[in-house]
Parts: sequence; structure tokens; C-alpha cells
Amino acid sequence: MLSSTNIHSKLGKGITPESFIEKMRPKYKETLDRYYNLFTWEAHNREAIAPLKQKEDIQCSILAGDWCGDVHRNLGPILEVMKEAEIPTEIFIMEEHDDLMEQFLTMGGRSVPKVILTNKEGDVLFSWGPRPAYIQEPMIAFKQLNLDADNPVLDEERQKAYEGIFARYGKNGDYQKLVVYELTNQLLQL
Repeated sequence: MLSSTNIHSKLGKGITPESFIEKMRPKYKETLDRYYNLFTWEAHNREAIAPLKQKEDIQCSILAGDWCGDVHRNLGPILEVMKEAEIPTEIFIMEEHDDLMEQFLTMGGRSVPKVILTNKEGDVLFSWGPRPAYIQEPMIAFKQLNLDADNPVLDEERQKAYEGIFARYGKNGDYQKLVVYELTNQLLQL
């Protein structure tokens, strides 16, 4: 039975990261490539990941959509960490796996990418996403306002949250350090 604590029934039913990227619509692939190409291990502690290569029972499932700006920005560093740690990774297209997405909502919403680390039995060890905690803070503040759909300031407050998120992502790849740091720290606790 699929749940937020075990996804065994989904394991092996995703696609490879290469297939996901290959199937992306051209304008979205261009954006992903632009951010992915900003990644370099020189800015990260690659050695910290080395102990993970000894763990053979970890698997990574990623919920994603080719249209999502957070996927464009974060998928590159996510995939690089998993590749460096030698963790088998598969991608589930969000719209094709509603049952999985419903188990990993973010503040009640469908947000991607969502990285789900499991053991071989599908037991969820941790999940991460859709963006680093620091970058997510403006959205958390917006959600805590708990505005009704008919509230006249709803759109204005939502726009402020997105502006805060974009500002924290910045114009270059510095934010990628947060992605690598958060994932690495979680993985090293396994």
C-alpha cells in the first residue's frame, strides 16, 4: 500500500533522469540546462559524500514536472549529489503519478521537485523539496497568513512571496550550495 512512509509499490516504475530531460519541452529544457550548467563541484564539499558510496540500500525517487521553475533550478544539483553518492535515481512525472504526489504534498500543495529517499523495501527515509529551506521561507510566511480565496490582498501577498523566492535564488548558481548542503546532511544521517 502506497503511503508517505512506504512507496514500495512505485519503485522501478519511474523513468531515468536522462529520459526525463530528453522528454522535456525545448523551452523548459533550455532553462534547466542554463541552471544545470552553473553547477560545479568546485563550489561544494564533494568529499563529504564519499561515505554514502558504501550504502547499497538507498534509492532516490524524484517527483518532477518539466514546466516547474523549481525543477529547472534544483534538479541539476539534486542529480549531481545522487550521482556522486552512487544512489540509483528514478523520476516520476507528477501528472502521471497523482497517487505518489498526494503522499508528498508541501504545506497542502503539489510542489516539485520532491526528492524521496527510501531503502530497497520502499521505506521512506526522508523527503526534500521543492526548494532549500532559506528560499522556501517567503512561501511559508505567505501560507501562515492563511488568507481566504476572496481576500483582496491574496494576490498581492502571493506575488510578494514569489518575489522573495526569486530574490533568494539570485541570478547565479550560489543557491545550489544550499541544495547540496541540505541533501548531503540528510543523507549522511542515514
